[in-house]
Amino acid sequence: MMQGMSLVARLSDRIRSTAGGRRGAALPVPPVGFTDGTIALRQWRPSDGLHLASLCADDEIRRWTSVPHDYRTHQAAGRAAYAEAERLAGRGVHLAITDAHDAVLLGAVDLVVPGPARDRARVSFLLGAEHRGQGYATRAVRLLDAWAFGAVGVQVLELHPQEGNAAAIATAARAGFAAETSDPGPGPDGRLRLARRQGDPVPAADA
Repeated sequence: MMQGMSLVARLSDRIRSTAGGRRGAALPVPPVGFTDGTIALRQWRPSDGLHLASLCADDEIRRWTSVPHDYRTHQAAGRAAYAEAERLAGRGVHLAITDAHDAVLLGAVDLVVPGPARDRARVSFLLGAEHRGQGYATRAVRLLDAWAFGAVGVQVLELHPQEGNAAAIATAARAGFAAETSDPGPGPDGRLRLARRQGDPVPAADA
């Protein structure tokens, strides 16, 4: 039966099955007008499918993220249903990054909550090729971090860039993330463990 269902239908079914969530309460809905004046964060829409698939057809995104190499429009359109299922189940909040003025899709930023305590969460992000180098990722991470510390109640945020991903490491540094232990080297998976804690100084806006 599942084989005959569309991806969106399967994800919608997952929303219904996980709405109560194995974790308990759903994570909060990000606010309307979630913006710093330059970029905005919002929930995914099925209509984002074409733009998201096009944005992810990029060698750097394929190199550094888990986005499939053949990420297709109908799969990207299912992102909205998947994101809502994860939020309702208390597992994470997945948001689109857009331009605050013309709503052009720039990329994605995710907050993944690995345990029921919600004391720690992991941030990840991606940007389309034409939108890099303009500070959008740093802005998105800072905006999401402030909301996670406040509305979600997270105490420690983590970012796990791959060792060779210089752009992501630089974004993490500008957003106030630093090595959590005295050993700053990568783990067995080749990723760095960077963290930012509730109460840490907020980096300067032009950092």
